[in-house]
Amino acid sequence: MDKNKLSQIESEIEINRKLNEDLEKVKEKLSVKKKEITFNKTCIKHENELSKFPSQAIGSIPLYNKLNENYSFFDEVQFNKVIRFVQHVEDKEKSYRKFYLETTSNYFKNPFGIPINDLRKTKNDLELSYKLLIVLAYEISGDVVSFNKVYNQIEDTGLFMTAPERKTQEYLNQISSKLNLVMQGLTVLFEQLEKNNDTLSQILGETQYNSTTLDVINSSLWDIEKAIPNK
Repeated sequence: MDKNKLSQIESEIEINRKLNEDLEKVKEKLSVKKKEITFNKTCIKHENELSKFPSQAIGSIPLYNKLNENYSFFDEVQFNKVIRFVQHVEDKEKSYRKFYLETTSNYFKNPFGIPINDLRKTKNDLELSYKLLIVLAYEISGDVVSFNKVYNQIEDTGLFMTAPERKTQEYLNQISSKLNLVMQGLTVLFEQLEKNNDTLSQILGETQYNSTTLDVINSSLWDIEKAIPNK
């Protein structure tokens, strides 16, 4: 092979080497850009979702006040047990606030490391707990059958137990799952109530309050102030 041909081949090899190097650099830049796009999309997704979350849960306050108002309808044992459930809800509210602050403070810095799943779950747990407490707080002087169904379902899971009765830390760790079991067990109850009376609010309206009042109650359970505004 003559020298000119060899030089041409070497030149082409060098050109291909540089092209491959350039290609790898382009691929690396594309990978970085894709990660940036995914990061920004995730931030935007979280921001849109968080704009719909209340900044804190305060439902235990109006429901606690209603329980006090209807105190005379309870026997002492019943009332003390219901208050234990209220305390459990209050703990959930504190957790919700903690998760909310952690999430809203860091979603734009580390969107993949925020406790947004915990925030969603805690909000869902609280919504269900508020529904239970609405029945306990209002129906003790109204639809006593609905009250007792809810009361008994909660009691059967052990959520009314005192601290000394909770003998192991394992039980404390199971509190959340026990609450979920209550919700699952009462799903049929609420569906039956809605089916037999059109909506749960109509049931409550036939006793102590109407659907408009129920809307007022529900609106008072959450602080509607948002740290993440809608855009």
